[in-house]
Amino acid sequence: MGWQSKLCVIVGVAMALPAFAADNVPAQIEAARAAYQKNDLPRTARALEAALADIHDRLGKALAETLPVPATGWQADPAELQGLGQVGGGLSVSRAYAKGESTLNATLFLDSPAVEAAAALLANPAATAAQPNMKRVKVGAEDALLRYDTSTKSGEITLVLNNRVLLELEGESLANAETLVETAKGWNVAKIRTLVGL
Repeated sequence: MGWQSKLCVIVGVAMALPAFAADNVPAQIEAARAAYQKNDLPRTARALEAALADIHDRLGKALAETLPVPATGWQADPAELQGLGQVGGGLSVSRAYAKGESTLNATLFLDSPAVEAAAALLANPAATAAQPNMKRVKVGAEDALLRYDTSTKSGEITLVLNNRVLLELEGESLANAETLVETAKGWNVAKIRTLVGL
């Protein structure tokens, strides 16, 4: 993607997010535009990276509010945000949950190569049928893949929204697969769709 295309993407994302009082993004984008017009590519890159970091921080904090609320008896760690520029791009927001020896980890991936891989699996019933302990389920109105191994009491549930967002919930030492399904229902899918523009 060329610098002009990246600039357009960053401007589009910035305009879709709610404004904050101390918003440096417009100035960073303007600095990038001015540097680009002078053919100062290093300064353009720095300004765009700074703008993208601020946008990821704001978007990540908003997306963190869509993570499942811990069920009764479960404790949740603070959400963690991570830009995924080093592994193909995008953003991830995750939170760990625990109840005794049982653990869950919820992760939202936005515009990451991981989304495409999960979407391809979800769209291929033959491939999912060949996977051990895996079945297709509904989480609210969304199609999902559930894998649960009774011998290890571990599993995961995966949802894909419009080939742009991957919602993944992994668990260990779980009494049954219903823990995964019920927790996955706690994702605020409507808010995710609004924030991401789906």
